[in-house]
Amino acid sequence: MSKAFAFIANNTSQTITGGGTVNPGTAVHGFGCACCGRTIQLNGTNINLRENGYYQIDVGATVSATDAGNVTLALYQDGALVAQGSETIAAANDPASISFPASVKVNCSSVLTLVVTSTAGDPIVTNIYTTVEKV
Repeated sequence: MSKAFAFIANNTSQTITGGGTVNPGTAVHGFGCACCGRTIQLNGTNINLRENGYYQIDVGATVSATDAGNVTLALYQDGALVAQGSETIAAANDPASISFPASVKVNCSSVLTLVVTSTAGDPIVTNIYTTVEKV
């Protein structure tokens, strides 16, 4: 059984200037406490991992862009790229799905952020979800 878990979701449409941070949404479900607080916490657009150990992350979203091009959704840990997924958008506002798994090691605490970019136009993110599990 996992030691902590969070399911975070946001089904609103976000049009983001290229290279912008995605709002992961709100914690729909979660468990696990450390030092008088949740092991996995939301802080604005950041997901804070507050206890050392290994974490499994799954990210998925529907993406599009205001122009045809490639859209990339990337997961960063403390500013370093961990994993990403990319899809080609054939026409403006044409939806595509991106999903990818990742694993991270945390020594004390760590911050996860999701960043979206597009080769043309502004990227659009809807129905984003993130699951984080401390194993």
